[in-house]
Amino acid sequence: MLFNSRKTIGVIAENTANEFQHKLCNGIIRSAWELGYNVALFSSHGSYGQSELFRLGDTQFYQLPPYEELCGMILVLDTMDNEDSKQRLVNTVKSRCNCPVVRMRIDWPGFHSVLVDNRTCMESVIRHFVEHHGFRRLCFMTGPKSHIDAEERLQCFKDLMSRYGLPVGEHQCFYGDFWKFEGPAACDWFLTGEETPEAIICANDYMAVAVASELISRGYRVPEDICVSGYDGLDSTISFSPSMTTACAPFEKMGSEAVQLIHRQQGKLQTPQRILLESKLILRESCGCVTPNDLELLRLRRDHHDSLQLDNDRSLAFSFMSSQLAAAKTMEEVSEMLPDYLEHFSHLRSFAICLNQNLTLDRKLFDYTDQVEIRTAMKDGVPMPDVNIPFDKKLLIPAEFTDDTPQAWYFTPLHFLDHCLGYEAFRFEDEAPAGLCNFHFDVIVFNKIYETLVYDKMERMISELQRTSLQDALTGLYNRGGFTKYGDQLFEHARRDRIPVFMAVLDKDNLKKINDRFGHIEGDFAIKKIADAISKYCGGSYIFGRTGGDEFYVIGTKNSDEKGQECLSSVEEEMVRFNSGHTKDYEIHVSFGSYMDVPKPQETLDDFIKVADHFMYHNKITNKKRRGDVLR
Repeated sequence: MLFNSRKTIGVIAENTANEFQHKLCNGIIRSAWELGYNVALFSSHGSYGQSELFRLGDTQFYQLPPYEELCGMILVLDTMDNEDSKQRLVNTVKSRCNCPVVRMRIDWPGFHSVLVDNRTCMESVIRHFVEHHGFRRLCFMTGPKSHIDAEERLQCFKDLMSRYGLPVGEHQCFYGDFWKFEGPAACDWFLTGEETPEAIICANDYMAVAVASELISRGYRVPEDICVSGYDGLDSTISFSPSMTTACAPFEKMGSEAVQLIHRQQGKLQTPQRILLESKLILRESCGCVTPNDLELLRLRRDHHDSLQLDNDRSLAFSFMSSQLAAAKTMEEVSEMLPDYLEHFSHLRSFAICLNQNLTLDRKLFDYTDQVEIRTAMKDGVPMPDVNIPFDKKLLIPAEFTDDTPQAWYFTPLHFLDHCLGYEAFRFEDEAPAGLCNFHFDVIVFNKIYETLVYDKMERMISELQRTSLQDALTGLYNRGGFTKYGDQLFEHARRDRIPVFMAVLDKDNLKKINDRFGHIEGDFAIKKIADAISKYCGGSYIFGRTGGDEFYVIGTKNSDEKGQECLSSVEEEMVRFNSGHTKDYEIHVSFGSYMDVPKPQETLDDFIKVADHFMYHNKITNKKRRGDVLR
């Protein structure tokens, strides 16, 4: 796996572009490289929207990691919002991993864990409001009811308020959503109480911003009228005005601790260890302790602005990419266009699109094929045109894309709803930008790949329709339409270049009598026998077809009349050989007529057919008299 001499630590998390996951992965990569490990990070996109099929397609991705070959696994399961998916992943890890497994932020029996102490994480914020500001009327907005983090942080608030001898009334606690939608409802609840709160403490930064925004819309000044605080220390709260006072969990340190725990556990079977980390209070504008002119705050806002601008530029570029790729109908065309946009991933070193083998819409896949193929790639900053590299999916990436230095690869799924297409692989120059795999980019790519499959199927269907519309269903020869289409083209070419045309009309004798006496199945057999003989002796040099029930046309320009007659005689001799075998209770005979000349300017293919048909008719009369027109 990763095809070098180093051991590999696996990481599973959703949405590694989010701030927590991004910083956590940076800590994992930095510590792993210092200790000489590779890192393989598997990041799905999560349940965007309400599509159950998309969620299923996303979670299929967790069948990809070669669990048995990892030296350690780090699970960030609280980034996944579907409980069934989490449980299936846990069961897979338990059954397939033979290495130390570390769960982040959630304690789980049988696993090592790296946690933040939720019961004390809020204490620094609460103490700051009580001891520094002298506040007594505090409210607390936690996450969803029964969520372990939400309940522990709420309990911390209640315990500390009790220690200070401060009451906690009905309208001082509110269950939110750990997101941005419950700000208005929380403010309704808190402001219904007898006294206006002096501070509203929120269990994460998203809810804190939502509450502060709602207070401002209602005419309250933050922090002058009501202070607000959050938890998590997200950089995104810096751009909000006022910037949020918060408690910062040590995300990078959590990643580093997980790697060091795995390193200590190599070759050992020990009782699962539990590492507990503390958060740090960060004072900003929303509690009034930092002014808008604070130099550190200004620097953070500048950095965050630059980051947002980079994201906006990248999104704009990917919108143009989507427009350009709209014209692509094959993976080869996608491969030509895509490298122009990879430069928008900062510090990207190598990239590959790895697709399931024999990918078509006719075969819906819910897992990865044992062999996958790189169809689009960049290696060491250089695009690889016309690439098609098959390899064992257990390797994750072929040997030529790796070296013996510690490295980190991000893997993200490619799927259309629940149709598994393959995966992407990203390798970055350093760990800092590595979490910025872009969902916008991925959606464009896997939708475009699916579109190429649709185009391919449409082309095959159109080709099949064209073929069947020009082909006689019974014999496989051209039908009248097919013969007319290609025969006309040949005739026009011959007339323009003054080339002789050989035209023959063949007719099955006594077809009606065979049908009447032996049935249409036997009549069809006789027709196919003649068609096979025509294909055998006229194939390659002539265009031919079944143009009626018992009628066949043959046309050619490259041979003499003598050669044409020889082909027709061979067809007749084939029938003689068949009849002499006495395999049927009837004989198969064919009559033919032919004509060869250089077409005159005013002549058409139909003119040549009429002449050949005239000769065939006289030949048929002669044959009937000669044979007595009798069925055996």
